[in-house]
Amino acid sequence: MSDAPGTPAPDSSGPAAGTPPDPQVVPDPAEKTDDSLLGDDQRGFAETFKQGSHFLSPEVDQYGAVVSIGRADIKALQVGDGAHISVGQTVSCTSGPVREEVLTWIRERYLEVSGYEEMVESLKSNRVLLLRGHPGTGRVTTALHVLDRLTPGRVFRLDSGGTLKSLTETGLPESNAGYVAEVPHRIAGSLTETHLEKLHGLLKDKEAYCVLIAETDPRPSDVFGGYAHDYSAPDAGGLLKKHADHEARTDDPDDFEDRMSELLAADWVATALGPGPRPLESVRMAALLAQHARGRLTRVDVEREATRGVYFQIAEWFAGIQAVPAGEDRDEALRLAAFRIALAVLNKSPYHIVAEAAGRLAGRLIAATGATGIRRTSLFTDDQEHRLPALRAKVIDGYTTFGQELVPMPLLVFHDERYPSTVLRYVWDHHHRMRDAIAWWLTKLSKDPWALVWVRAAQATGYLCGLDFAYGYTKMIAPGVYAPPTKAIARRRRMSAAIALDQAAQDENLRPAIRRQLRRWCRSRSYPARWTAAAAQGFTFGRRYVTESLNELRIVGTPAEGPTDTGPDDGLVWVAGFSIAKLLAFGEIRPVLDCLGGWIRSERSSLRRLALNAIDQLTDLYAFELDHLAVSGGSERPELPAVAQKWPLLLTLQWQQPALTEPIADLLRQALRARAGGSVAKQVLGKWVRVAERDTECLETLARFLPYVIDTESDRLRLKHLVDRLQTDWADPLRPEVSARLTDAVHARRERYLPT
Repeated sequence: MSDAPGTPAPDSSGPAAGTPPDPQVVPDPAEKTDDSLLGDDQRGFAETFKQGSHFLSPEVDQYGAVVSIGRADIKALQVGDGAHISVGQTVSCTSGPVREEVLTWIRERYLEVSGYEEMVESLKSNRVLLLRGHPGTGRVTTALHVLDRLTPGRVFRLDSGGTLKSLTETGLPESNAGYVAEVPHRIAGSLTETHLEKLHGLLKDKEAYCVLIAETDPRPSDVFGGYAHDYSAPDAGGLLKKHADHEARTDDPDDFEDRMSELLAADWVATALGPGPRPLESVRMAALLAQHARGRLTRVDVEREATRGVYFQIAEWFAGIQAVPAGEDRDEALRLAAFRIALAVLNKSPYHIVAEAAGRLAGRLIAATGATGIRRTSLFTDDQEHRLPALRAKVIDGYTTFGQELVPMPLLVFHDERYPSTVLRYVWDHHHRMRDAIAWWLTKLSKDPWALVWVRAAQATGYLCGLDFAYGYTKMIAPGVYAPPTKAIARRRRMSAAIALDQAAQDENLRPAIRRQLRRWCRSRSYPARWTAAAAQGFTFGRRYVTESLNELRIVGTPAEGPTDTGPDDGLVWVAGFSIAKLLAFGEIRPVLDCLGGWIRSERSSLRRLALNAIDQLTDLYAFELDHLAVSGGSERPELPAVAQKWPLLLTLQWQQPALTEPIADLLRQALRARAGGSVAKQVLGKWVRVAERDTECLETLARFLPYVIDTESDRLRLKHLVDRLQTDWADPLRPEVSARLTDAVHARRERYLPT
């Protein structure tokens, strides 16, 4: 087949021989027009697609699947919340001594945190210290160091039990010793000064000390009678330097310390370590930098291994869920897991949107565990202060879209942008029984009316399909393509499937198969398949094969020339025009303009109709769409000033690139002359003028552009008539000064103007 978009391809009446036919689905009569698919949510669609593309891009998701540390010689010692030799665990529930080698390692490398001396004095006088802080910040390391200072070499793990009674009546096997115990969140919330006083009595009898590790609590520390201390993590930069200093060996080269100092100051090291690193991650990075300074690892190796540290955190999050016994604790663990998955899909979204999506997934996960009933939860168990540290997330100032406007809105976002893709990859690869619940949940999200939700769900679906295409296509994409057409959401489901295929096609191993499938769909007799194939051509995949994609859109967008179909022609013409317009907004400006310039002059009415539809949709796009260029491969186009964000896209393009003025003006001129050009005229002289009416610079840009649209006296009269109609509009008459400026513009003469 020819790749030339203007060349009609041989008619193909169906799929190749030997392949099963596509399902025949009778479309909804409401598909006569698809304008309602996005409506006023165009900007929300554009912003959401751009954001989701970034978080799931191959650049961000480079090394998520690999978990080995390679050749890096990293000590397997606990430096976070745990007293085990192995990394990343919590305090053991089994009582026993902490080994001397662990205590020795902590003595050598410990970096004092804020309030350290106050903790020591408080424990010395009260014998009990309730250390409240966020998980993963080194609470246990600090507890072990404090206890080792008061009872050198005699530090023990203590089983806190499952109730307050077991905590306060626990047996202390050793005298003159220090004990560390982690208090479950459920118990810590009920802990009071009275309980701590009782524990104080037990310890006094044994001349012992105990540090209780608990999560943050909304209650102030003074309600615990001087027993509690609010813990904060050590300085990340100081901790990295502390561990780096202890990596030196006697056989290292003389310039080893100088090399390490240079590495610690390098920007790429901070980037590889990521924002807000945990103590454990700083330890790993120090070991990696030491190996790099010795010449055993390259910079690429260090960056790769540091990125894999994200995977360790995700594995730690999910690996322990299966060990939690059935009951309230497991339900809470599943709710937290659901919240992490929901944030992976909706990263950088309003908190309530993520929370609602997480609640729906949590209900499915809890039900899937075989529980006979759903336990009611308190309205106060899911507060932000408790959730954010567990998510390794924060709330930032941002915005969301309301129509074409940006509205200030706090947004929930992971500290590290590598988390979304890593969470999805880990859960999909290692927890197969969760797949059905996640697939069901993403399908539900794809039906949400807000683009912020359904577009991101579609992109996550595509990403997961890239990990297991057979499962993802069968369970999630195909049902979207062939969604029951009697439902109003059928078009949104098909667009979701198209976006998912576009995301999956970023995997170069899947791309050829997806390319062949889309080509087959474009020539099939199935209306839903053809519609979806056309929609998929308008995103990143279409840019990759722009000439071929424009040709495929020509085939779908001229249904009168193709196989007999039970669907409405207008729906296929609209979606083909939509994808053509999106290809231009994604940066394929010249190919699209050249293609439309040829089609609109074609002798085939079907091609002229498609060109008019695409031009109609282009005139309804705004300049904020051009932000896609930064995501989709860059462009030499100058950065778009903030003032021009709300300008019409085509007007903005010719303003930034004068060489495009004539091609754009020619398209509009031909469209206005067409019998069906009224819609284009309404956009150009309706919406465009209304935008210009509120922006003086836009008005001048439009006034300088309009003369290029005029080539004959009839062109001038047509534009003059449209300006006059706006001036006498019943609801919003054009202001006299704006009307006068536009009237002058349509009267302006150019050298090639030939009046008739």
